[in-house]
Amino acid sequence: MAGRLTGRRAVVTGGAAGIGRAIAAAYLREGAAVVIADINAAAAEQAAGELSGMGEISAIGCDVTKSDQTRALAVEAIRRLGSVNVLVNNAGLSGRGLITEISEDTIDALLAVNLKGVLLCAQAFAQAMYDEGNAVMINMSSQAGKRGWPELSVYGATKAGVLGMNRALAVELAPRVRVNAICPGYISDVGMAWRGWEGRSNNEGGTAADIGGRFAAENIPLQRLQSADDIANTAVFLASDDASEITGDAINVGGGVVTD
Repeated sequence: MAGRLTGRRAVVTGGAAGIGRAIAAAYLREGAAVVIADINAAAAEQAAGELSGMGEISAIGCDVTKSDQTRALAVEAIRRLGSVNVLVNNAGLSGRGLITEISEDTIDALLAVNLKGVLLCAQAFAQAMYDEGNAVMINMSSQAGKRGWPELSVYGATKAGVLGMNRALAVELAPRVRVNAICPGYISDVGMAWRGWEGRSNNEGGTAADIGGRFAAENIPLQRLQSADDIANTAVFLASDDASEITGDAINVGGGVVTD
């Protein structure tokens, strides 16, 4: 039913492309006003322009690893929207490598964006959202934050850290802010799984879609990859009154690969 997010005023970080853009579009369809934030300000402006026919949307450039920029984002988003009662901490960085080989620069970048960035955005918006009441914070984690995979020790650590923050903030900000996480699975067309299949397709022939489809059939209980829209649908649900009794949770959207 359209209109589930009427009256919601949302900020989506990492909103210029991929999952963030899909969430912004879904929120607009459901009646929310949206600000998308992205380190690539030009891409964010372009995305906002392309989505403007769907509803009220604008863009702000922001590096989520810098506290002065996250605080400025909060001030400007509240100025534009009047208030913010939904924050989607979606900005993230993918990266993999064996623990014996992964570089310190990669470790620092993953920690800065995936964990520190989420913490800084939560910090920047928390008081205003608490004062507003009936607010929702959604933090993008990963199934790698719940289960181990080779070459994902650092990435998994950042996403597990998000889950720890998520649980604590759900208690700290209750009852005026609900705080939940989403743990995506293998997303078609987005992220490092897809890039891995593209790499294999270059070496082995065929298409990335073919390789991903075979992977899904062999490794995912539902035998299909997930889409950015699948994640967006969950973000709509969590921001809506339908999820009014859910807080401190981490919802898997991964076809059954991880079930806890």
